[in-house]
Amino acid sequence: MMIAWSEMPTKTNLKDKPNRQRRGVASSETAREINRDFVLHAIHRHQPVSRADLARLTGLQPSTVSVIIGLLIDEGWVLPGTLGRLPRGRRPTFLTLNDRHVTLAIDLRPGNASLAVVDINGRFLIRETVPLSAHRDSKAEVRQAVMKIAEAARTLQDTFRERSFAGVGVSVSGRVEQKTHHVLFAPNVSWTQVDLHSELQRVLESPIELENAANACLLAERWFGDHGEASNVIVVSVSDGLGTGLLVDGRMARGKDDMAGEFGHMPLEHSGPVCGCGNSGCWETFASNRAALRYYRELAPETSVGTFKEVLDLAIGGDIRALRSIDKMATCLARGLTILVAGLAPELVIIVGDCTALWSRICPILESEIIAKSFTSHRPRIVAAMDGDAARLRGAAALVLHKVLFTREEIEPLDQASGRRGDRLATASRK
Repeated sequence: MMIAWSEMPTKTNLKDKPNRQRRGVASSETAREINRDFVLHAIHRHQPVSRADLARLTGLQPSTVSVIIGLLIDEGWVLPGTLGRLPRGRRPTFLTLNDRHVTLAIDLRPGNASLAVVDINGRFLIRETVPLSAHRDSKAEVRQAVMKIAEAARTLQDTFRERSFAGVGVSVSGRVEQKTHHVLFAPNVSWTQVDLHSELQRVLESPIELENAANACLLAERWFGDHGEASNVIVVSVSDGLGTGLLVDGRMARGKDDMAGEFGHMPLEHSGPVCGCGNSGCWETFASNRAALRYYRELAPETSVGTFKEVLDLAIGGDIRALRSIDKMATCLARGLTILVAGLAPELVIIVGDCTALWSRICPILESEIIAKSFTSHRPRIVAAMDGDAARLRGAAALVLHKVLFTREEIEPLDQASGRRGDRLATASRK
């Protein structure tokens, strides 16, 4: 999440422009909120870090930093840590985020739900997978699945009763309208049968943050990853379906009803396989886990292999037909990526999914296709997400942390022109 400085309100001279509406003036309270969030973000990115270093990193006055740190310690988000050593002068106290704060993260898929307790620094304290029926055709069956998830969630919460739970984050393979929390589009799962947000909130008795898995992964990489300086990013989540999260000029692209990013359903071949969305030849029918499984079955019709995980294990073990299936999947993934890269000009492309276990094989296929089809010298970096598909769980945790930690809607990445941003923050704080 990022503060867009181009949208900061400015003063308007009403005498010079009498016919224009007066725009909002940045209040001292607004400046304090911006500064607080910026310092908190700096602590996260550089912990353990001293007050003096925070002043240097943010461009704020040391006295301003000290006041903000006092507030963050009082709020319980920051802990004063060990004393540092300097050649001379006062020994600095290093600050860290208080990892007593945790979130319950849930990742919903067609055949299972993954749950984890994740601390404020992105560490998994415990993980569990709950098998679910892939066929949930009625509201009663969906509610039964929700109850099964809730039972596992309560067990995890009880296990870490001494921790402070900030909330529950849920990533789902579908598009979620943020105003209503409704799952509007989920062709590969049945969560649209019920008001999933309300059902989970009712049984877990906790605030719920619900988001599309690819968007959640984008937040995870921004908060927990090493790519916080990039302002134009494409995240591609590869699972039974294929979803994308888009960061464009520092802002998450959402579109009408939060439906932006469904590139998995752009047609690559009109005569291709029928997709769960009802159309034929969608990108995900060629580049998803299901596609790789189909490729393997075509090469090995006698096989009893029934899941992508089995195909992946065979490929890792050197099975030539499994490797060819993964290669074909990666080639089709690259075909779609060339379209996105040409249209959106990202600095960074992040691939999320179990397939990244074979990253040393998949990455060269993606890079070579993008290089071959590039019409400019600009080519994005292509990286695998942290911990493969665990990025979806981290994304679910990031949903909550972004909500409860920061007072402002968006946060500027510290590593991008931090000095210039810091100067503007300091200027705002003096107004």
